[in-house]
Amino acid sequence: MRIHTPGFFHRHLFKALTLSVSIVTTLAGPAMAAPSDGLPLQPSITSAMAVQSVMLSVARAGQRLVAVGERGFIIVSDDNGSTWRQVSSPVSMTLVKVRFIDDRQGWAVGHAGVILHSQDGGLSWSKQLDGVQAAEIELQEARQALENPGDAEKARERLSQAQQLVDDGPDKPLLDLLFLDARNGLVTGAYGLAFATHDGGLSWQSIRSRIDNPNGLHLYSIERAGPDLFIAGEQGTLLRSSDEGQSFESLASPYEGTTFGLQATGSGSIVAFGLRGKAFESRDRGQTWQRLDTLQPITLTSGLRLDDGSVLLTDESGRVLRFTDGASTASVLPVPQPGYFTGMAQAANGDLIISSARGMLSSAVAVQSSEHDQ
Repeated sequence: MRIHTPGFFHRHLFKALTLSVSIVTTLAGPAMAAPSDGLPLQPSITSAMAVQSVMLSVARAGQRLVAVGERGFIIVSDDNGSTWRQVSSPVSMTLVKVRFIDDRQGWAVGHAGVILHSQDGGLSWSKQLDGVQAAEIELQEARQALENPGDAEKARERLSQAQQLVDDGPDKPLLDLLFLDARNGLVTGAYGLAFATHDGGLSWQSIRSRIDNPNGLHLYSIERAGPDLFIAGEQGTLLRSSDEGQSFESLASPYEGTTFGLQATGSGSIVAFGLRGKAFESRDRGQTWQRLDTLQPITLTSGLRLDDGSVLLTDESGRVLRFTDGASTASVLPVPQPGYFTGMAQAANGDLIISSARGMLSSAVAVQSSEHDQ
């Protein structure tokens, strides 16, 4: 299978695919048995360099900012990004994405199939799932599917894929997550991994069989826009759910290349972005797409909807692009320290906070200028 890894950001996401383990209530059907204890926990080291390390995602939890990155590092800021401090993490593998649904409840996902949960605004974290447990869930559900009447060939193929996951070990990263509320959430990842929870992450169920992805392509992003959920990934993979994840249908993609991110807009449309500066917006629930002009063919790495409704995109060269609602051409916002940007959040005071290969960047200039930049 071909893996697209254009540049530093996505090479880093998949570094764990070549590492050994040593280094490193359901929507439908009966509840699954609890998986084993999974990977032995190796907490992240405490390091004065954590705040300057590669950070891959940042999110806002009330007044606090929380960022995650390499070596399981988790850092927080209580002064709108002016200063950061490290907090304990139960894992030492790279964390790829963090999201919060309110000022207390948040989740993070990363390499080795790890899912972490915080109930106190990111100050402490516990592991909910890892790659060993995820593979066991896939195998158990595949065996059950083989016992039920239906498409026997499809069931045998699913069993073969599940067994391969177990044999490979926990080397498959989870890449994105979306919680609809404190109990119902979904995660997506490499090689078609996709799981759902309906009890806040205490138990997880594979939703791989609901997704039209027979080749196990990487699922990079999941996002909600209005009543719909969207998943995007490798080789033009684009899916939509209109029933909160109970089923997904394939959509005609505007681009055959890889889509690394999805971002809902203030008006309820959805923006898909990825390789070589390709970005598209749909205002009709993914039925049709309009090309957005990102000015240069540079891979786009993250998106953010600002409080004013405009959408920002970052790219691997360190640009921050802004699209006002309805605009099809980007404006470039001034950023004092361009770099390999990987994620964005808006602080409680309105400042733009950016995660990067060199830690965190706070840029009041970018957001302030966006109010006048047309």
